[in-house]
Amino acid sequence: MARNRLLSWLCTLTLIASVTVTGLAPSTAYAAAPCAAANLYARQVITPATATAGARFGATSVSGDFNRDGFADVAIGAPGDSVSGVSGGTVTLFKGSANGLVTPGIRLTQASVGGGVEAGDRFGAALAAGDFNKDGHTDLAVGSPGEAVGSAAKAGAIAVFPGGSGGLSGGNWFDQTTGDGGDEAGDTFGTALAAGDLNGDGYADLAIGVPGEIPAAETAKGGSIYVYKGSSSGIVKGWAAKQEDAGGSTEAGDRFGASLAAGNVTGSGHADLIVGAPAEAPGSDPAGSGGIYIIPGAASGKAAGFGMTQEGNGGGNEAGDNFGATLVIGNFDKDGYADLAVGVPGEVQGTDVKSGSVVVLPGAATKLDTAFWLQESGGAEEAAAGDRFGATLASGDADRDGHADLIIGAPGKSYGPAGAGVAFLFRGGPRRANSTVSLTTGRRITQIDAGDVNEGGDNFGSAAALADFNGDGKGEAVIGAAGEGLSGRPTSGTAVSLSRLTPATSAPVPVASYTPTAARQASPIPGAQVGPLAYAYTDNIGRLLHGHQPDPDNFGSVQWTAISGTEAYTGRPALGEQADGRPQIAGHNAAGPISTITQATKNTPGWAAWLPGDIPMASHATIGRLEDGRPVAFAVDTGGVLWALPQTAAAGPYTSWISLGVAGFGGVTPEVATVSGGIRVFAVDSAGMLRTMLYANGSVTGCTSIGQPGLTVTPTVVVYPGSKIRLFVRGEDGTVLTKRQDDAGVFPDAWERVPGFTAAGQPSALISPLSGKTEIVARGADGAVYSTGESVQGSGTWRDWARVTFDPDTSATDPTAFAFTNANGPSWAFLFRTADNLTRVYQVSSQVAAAQEQGDAVTFTRKELPEPPR
Repeated sequence: MARNRLLSWLCTLTLIASVTVTGLAPSTAYAAAPCAAANLYARQVITPATATAGARFGATSVSGDFNRDGFADVAIGAPGDSVSGVSGGTVTLFKGSANGLVTPGIRLTQASVGGGVEAGDRFGAALAAGDFNKDGHTDLAVGSPGEAVGSAAKAGAIAVFPGGSGGLSGGNWFDQTTGDGGDEAGDTFGTALAAGDLNGDGYADLAIGVPGEIPAAETAKGGSIYVYKGSSSGIVKGWAAKQEDAGGSTEAGDRFGASLAAGNVTGSGHADLIVGAPAEAPGSDPAGSGGIYIIPGAASGKAAGFGMTQEGNGGGNEAGDNFGATLVIGNFDKDGYADLAVGVPGEVQGTDVKSGSVVVLPGAATKLDTAFWLQESGGAEEAAAGDRFGATLASGDADRDGHADLIIGAPGKSYGPAGAGVAFLFRGGPRRANSTVSLTTGRRITQIDAGDVNEGGDNFGSAAALADFNGDGKGEAVIGAAGEGLSGRPTSGTAVSLSRLTPATSAPVPVASYTPTAARQASPIPGAQVGPLAYAYTDNIGRLLHGHQPDPDNFGSVQWTAISGTEAYTGRPALGEQADGRPQIAGHNAAGPISTITQATKNTPGWAAWLPGDIPMASHATIGRLEDGRPVAFAVDTGGVLWALPQTAAAGPYTSWISLGVAGFGGVTPEVATVSGGIRVFAVDSAGMLRTMLYANGSVTGCTSIGQPGLTVTPTVVVYPGSKIRLFVRGEDGTVLTKRQDDAGVFPDAWERVPGFTAAGQPSALISPLSGKTEIVARGADGAVYSTGESVQGSGTWRDWARVTFDPDTSATDPTAFAFTNANGPSWAFLFRTADNLTRVYQVSSQVAAAQEQGDAVTFTRKELPEPPR
């Protein structure tokens, strides 16, 4: 039964002379050491055999089983690569195996098909894979859009290399004459390639983009495409198509054919051809807004098609959007129709910057279904101008669930230096209820995750392929960084193969008993002078309870609500607040991941749905707050990697956990503090050594050790003005230990004692809002709570410890100290729970400041909160 009475008892502390702390010099000196780099994805760095500056290795890629050994292989283009000193371009083939991709690869050049190498040919600028001769081996098509044919500069050409048991063999050159076309200067035949069985004869056909072409019977240089049919002898003459075949009209500069994809998106029974015209001006809309055209497959090769723009699909046609710049097909919802993802790398989403977007158009009978949009925010990344999100697209099944997954590159993304680049993995799944959305929130993948550093101009995410290179049934990603240069080598470009793209299966986490309660004061509701108090804890059977105290003067007004539903939680929840004042809780689900929940309404509290995580975590979560008010959750996974869950906009949703690129941590919950420039994070590694780093802009810097090993918990953090920090922790013998940053921000190696007391648990500390002195509370072996504090503000010398709780109160949990403001002004208190999970609060009275100044007594008032639900 709830108890509404409020009991006030008094406790007196006598202030005595301060005790000078004693330094605890470790037996061994431990120099500061950097943190271990994470290897989340069992990375394999792939480099060209010959490194030449500006090669742009990793600008394009495609996968296929060219030798039919059951392992996918990957071809990587380097369209600026030099051959005998001439920058004509190359392609390198890397074969798959049980151990991943085999290096070094096999280098293909124009000479491999009997051609000459000229500067600017851009051999490798486009790639496609398909079995054009139906021999069971995948063949490789390579575009060379800068190739001069006769005297026609940049007319363009392609090469096709047949697959075989030994891999790719010598190929053949093709230009427009194979399709009865003419080779004219600037046609750029081979700018884009796509393979698929468009006419249903069992042979893959090859679609070739010619975005600089003047189509037959037209007068404007708007672009066209050729399809060269597959046959037993390879590709042969097929048919051509232009915008008029899909209800459009050819206008100068449309660049129809600049991108291509093939797949059955209309249920025609044949692969359909999707053609991008990213410079298109639809109707009276501005040039460069872009469009796409769907030309359904048919026995005759093509059926009447239709065009689509952003209008009517959730967007608007604006100059420079480049809708249709990239295309990829994948059955993300596994409904029998292939779905189409369209890159819009110049898009300004809403009032955001020109960062780029991706539109997904689900496949359906005849026409495509209702579109949905993806942005960087869906991968826990802030959008910035020039990111070019959507400039790269690739699909494949990363988790062997039968749903295609989607990789999106943003090669212009800046992490400090411009153009470092990033990629995102969005996982496919069933459609959400009453929606066509089938892709989950994205997983951000940076160069740090790939074992490198973010450097300007690397363009990580410039190309991607997703296929099973090691035969484990799950797709691995190959991601290009076309501007990267390894240490001591030219900026020729690199790629990296990443496996383990999906999280390990979560293992259940035991429900812990008597874990501490989180407490904080929320910001005031409109019209109020002071904010309500909020509490959160998990009980011994796994319920997560939230306490709402609307009146900070009346502890009997607390309203407890079990918000965990049918799920079980464990450990101390993290309690935070977003910029609009709504509290947020991060709880450790007993199934393994961290889940988050946000208040939908502030007063009376109403909660939105839980947002489940997908990373199996070893630690509980903690929530920090950036200087702009956005909360960020932190936790350590079962592999020892530190992760963050940021809000990408003030009062916006949490989206996806992001790896912070550092590893080697134990399952101890991190601690955080808001400081100038970001969030200071503290975490204990697997050797018990405390490490710290600064989190800002989605990454951490300066991760280093600050002491000797042996810790089993993360210290309590107190922040002084100027962002200087003092730490408190229970030592191995129960002594409370402390250390403080010096004026240069450096922590001493040794811990100092706060003598005279043996703690049974972790201390809690804060700066008293009444006196400005640091105060500490800790649980003793007898279940009572003891307190000490500085004798002089900022001195680091301490009063004698004294018991501050009353019989019959016995603390079953470590205490939590918290500051708050009520009608009488600032105050502070600590709370704990008894063996019956009843909450007790001991509040310092407003007279404490004057009492401490005079060296007299400190008064605590005992408050008994109502019982929680039983």
